[in-house]
Amino acid sequence: MTSSTKKIFLYGGLLAGIGIVIGITIALTAPTLTVLTTKLSDTDHTIGDKTSGVTLIEYSDFQCPACKQYSGVVSDVVSEFESHMVFAYRYFPLRKIHKNSGISAQAAEAAGLQGKFWEMHDTLFENQEKWAGAPEDQAIDIFKGYAKGLGLDENKFAIDIVSNKVIDKVGADERSAVEGKVNHTPTFFLNGKEISNPQSLEEFRKVIRNAIEKNNK
Repeated sequence: MTSSTKKIFLYGGLLAGIGIVIGITIALTAPTLTVLTTKLSDTDHTIGDKTSGVTLIEYSDFQCPACKQYSGVVSDVVSEFESHMVFAYRYFPLRKIHKNSGISAQAAEAAGLQGKFWEMHDTLFENQEKWAGAPEDQAIDIFKGYAKGLGLDENKFAIDIVSNKVIDKVGADERSAVEGKVNHTPTFFLNGKEISNPQSLEEFRKVIRNAIEKNNK
């Protein structure tokens, strides 16, 4: 992993140009930030302290280039503050423009059934270019290879990735996104309120730090 200084430089450059690469359906006017009513549940994939009083929820698409860039920033922020907050990842596959967004979400959820959600999460983003343009059946084979590399039960993974249980979980996240008026990825909610996407690692740190300090007063 690179140094913090290099990360800040890299993320700052990448995030500054994110509007060019992000896969979204959003008007060219100032966005209206919304409130999320869907609370954390036992089915959410989380890192951190659920009792902390500071909750960050991300709606993301594994095939979205902007989500890939933000994943590193989010990982650094969560690693730094996880004892003072909880982070939850939710699926919002942009199926109309990212043909493998749905099946990649199912791959992550299937891995999660074997306790390896975050490992598959990282693998999918790190290798996005290798599977994003593949036909779905080839993408599934690629995901099976990732599952093998993560030490998962390959037969179980192959069954789970197309199971109703997994499909229903991805669908439930999508419905909660629609209820929250999410229309782009990534979208972040901090304590139930949508925030404008921070444009650098330091800006993201500041947002979370302010929320923690406010919660501790």
